[in-house]
Amino acid sequence: MTIAADLPVSRKRVVGAKTQRKRTGITFSIFLGVLISFILLFSVAGSHAFLVSIQQEVDSLEKQITDGIGNSRELRIEVAELKNPERILSAAEGRLNMLPPPSRKQLQTIFELPPPLNNPFRRSS
Repeated sequence: MTIAADLPVSRKRVVGAKTQRKRTGITFSIFLGVLISFILLFSVAGSHAFLVSIQQEVDSLEKQITDGIGNSRELRIEVAELKNPERILSAAEGRLNMLPPPSRKQLQTIFELPPPLNNPFRRSS
């Protein structure tokens, strides 16, 4: 059962204007909430994309480091093999036709010599 009351025309306009204001306020707050939500979601997506790009760069640098460590190990092994004295001697004798030097006697130093009788370096007074 519906009760209808006839309100004067001026009273109907005031009630209609209040309803319109309430709808406008609710619509504006919903719009503002959706806009803020969109901005927040967009900023989260942007920060996530930034983190993914930084992580890719870190992964690339880690791969370069592991490759560099592997190359360094290989080069150290190669240097150790090339510095081997037996390999150097065999390469010198085989490919370069070099011969070892003849053995020589080492002279011993004499520390106690008597001074010369006539010292030619003496100052004459």
